[in-house]
Amino acid sequence: IQGYKQLPKTGKLVVITKSMKDVMCLYSLGIPAIAPNSETQFISEKVFIELKQRFKHIVLLYDNDLTGIRFTNKIRKQYPELIACIIPRSTGVKDISDYYHMYRKEKTLEFIKEGIKYIKGKYEKVG
Repeated sequence: IQGYKQLPKTGKLVVITKSMKDVMCLYSLGIPAIAPNSETQFISEKVFIELKQRFKHIVLLYDNDLTGIRFTNKIRKQYPELIACIIPRSTGVKDISDYYHMYRKEKTLEFIKEGIKYIKGKYEKVG
C-alpha cells in the first residue's frame, strides 16, 4: 500500500486515494494518505479495520472519471462508514494532484478546508 509506512500512529483523518502522486500531493498539504496499487483495487479488510482503530475519519478520494466513480460506489457499498469525496467535474480536473497543479497550493487548501467543514457538519453530529 503506497504511503502506508508514512502514516502517523493515530489521527483525525486519513485519505485513501488512487495513486502515489495523489498521496504525495496530500502529504505536501499535511494530510496523511495511502493508495492501493490500482484504482480498481482496495485495501484489505485487515488494513481497513486497523485504519478505523487509528483514525477518526477515513476519506475515499478517487478520480471523478467513470472508473473512479464506479469504484467509489462499489467500495462504499462494502464499507458504508467511509466518507466518499469526489472533486466536482466543474473544476476541470479529475484528481487532487491535478487540482493542485491547476489552482495552486492556497486554492487547494481552501478546497480541502471546505471539504473538512462538510465532513465535520455531516459526520461529527452522528458520531
